Parts: sequence; structure tokens; C-alpha cells
Amino acid sequence: MQSSVSQMPTQMTGGTGGAAPATPSRPAVSGTIGRLESSASFASAAFQPGQMLSGRYRVIGLLGRGGMGEVYRADDLELSQAVSLKFLGRSLSDRPDMLERFRAEVRNARQVSHPNICRVYDIGEVGGQYFLSMEYVDGEDLATLLKRIGRLPRGKADEVARQLCAGLAAAHDRGVIHRDLKPSNVMIDGEGRVRITDFGLAVRTADGGTGDVVGTPAYMAPEQFDGRPATAQTDIYALGLILYEIVGRLEVAALAGRAALARGGRARRRGAGGACDSALPGEGPRPAAALGAAARRVTARR
Repeated sequence: MQSSVSQMPTQMTGGTGGAAPATPSRPAVSGTIGRLESSASFASAAFQPGQMLSGRYRVIGLLGRGGMGEVYRADDLELSQAVSLKFLGRSLSDRPDMLERFRAEVRNARQVSHPNICRVYDIGEVGGQYFLSMEYVDGEDLATLLKRIGRLPRGKADEVARQLCAGLAAAHDRGVIHRDLKPSNVMIDGEGRVRITDFGLAVRTADGGTGDVVGTPAYMAPEQFDGRPATAQTDIYALGLILYEIVGRLEVAALAGRAALARGGRARRRGAGGACDSALPGEGPRPAAALGAAARRVTARR
């Protein structure tokens, strides 16, 4: 098996996005303002709309929150562009390991410059809370999209798969292994362009993260459960599961991850592929079937 996805199709058919000319005081963004939280969510938010941070970022809205912290949409008034600010939760900011993970995300993401990789700009600090400034993507993550529509249309599935392969190949070419590739870490903007995000668990090929049991169980390769070094094939395993999901096999990733966990990480990659040998309802040997075949190949242990 190839150690990267560079042999897979990499032609991109989606739009490249882009912003309208911006004024110095307020950068314009193509499309809508973004997937902002409701105003009620701001009651407990650390930062409010209009608030200035570090003398250059004006908060526009809360994009989301999770166990790690909050993400805001903001305007970078110095560069006249929209950005996302990803804050490390206050309770985590005093933990050296979490701060190092933040720094590693910047270092690893900066290694890769590609249209299908979300750009990370810098790390900053406000009132004792650390944050990353990164590219603002006006869209939604793949997990939310799949939950909303069930599966992607044939042409769209092929387009998303090609862009995912292109971005992942670029990361591997630069010696970066993501280790947490999953639908929620894939953003798609309003023009169909894919970005791979969140390199917080990424490692360089040289070290592979020996001894670390990290990742999202449903998408972890067997070697991740064992704490063995991650390789490019670790990401390709997760890619294969995502390919199944985008053509409608939503249950496969969770089942494969749980099965690997139950077997103590000794599951074989071919087990994940074997669960989906049957054709999709109403599908012939067209793009969906081709993606299914590709998924079986990339999740099979050679």
C-alpha cells in the first residue's frame, strides 16, 4: 500500500471562495456572516460582539464551543480580513501540555500551504487565555452536513473526496500526520471548497507520537489504540471511513471504531471495509460504488 494518498485523484472541482474588497474598518466576507450562535449563547461567552482583543481583533460572533474552549468569528482590523479565533478554555490555559498542543497546532499547520488545508496564522493571549488566529471558513463541517442531508449527491461526493485526498497528500508530502481526521474536522464553504482543520494532535513523520493513545475512537486506526507510531497510513485509514460516510454509510465509522476498541486495538483494517461490501440502495457502479471500492482498498491492511 502506498504510504500517502498522492497516487489518488487530486483534481479540485470546487470553488476557491474569496472575499469582497474590504474597507480598513470592516473586512467583508463572501456569502453570509457565518454560522454564528444565537444571541442567547453570548450570555455565558467570554467575549461579546464588538469587543476589541489585542488591539486588532473585533469580535463579531460566537461560532461554537466545546470541551477545549470557544471559537469566535472576528475582524482583523490590521489586515482587513475576517478570521476565526480559537480560544483555549480558561481552565486549560494553565496546563503546559494543552498550551504545547496549541503551539504544535500552529507549527504543524504552518508546514502545509494548500487550498484544502485551513490556514493557521498565529498564537496570542488575552487576559491569560491563549488563542489561535486562523482562516475563517464561511460554511459548515462535514459531520453537520451529513447529519443534515444523510449523504452527499454522487457528484458532490466525488468532488469532496478529491479535495480531501489533495489536502491530505499535501500534509503527508510535508511530513505531517494529522492523527484526528474525521468529518467534524473537515470544513466545506459555501462554494464547495474543502478545508482540513485542527492539527492539534498532528505529529511529524520523524516521531509518529510513539506511546500516545490519541484521536477519536470511531476513526482511530488499530495502531493508535496500541500506542504504536502513527504513519501516513493512519490518516488513510480514517480517510477510508470518511469515504464510506459521504456515500451514505453513516454507521460504518462508529461500528469500526467500537470494534477496534473492543478488540484492544488488534482489529484488522480489512474488518472495517468488509462491513460495507453491499451496494448502496439504488446505486449502480457509478461514483458512489467507486468511492466504496476506494475506501475498502485504503482501509485494508497490506
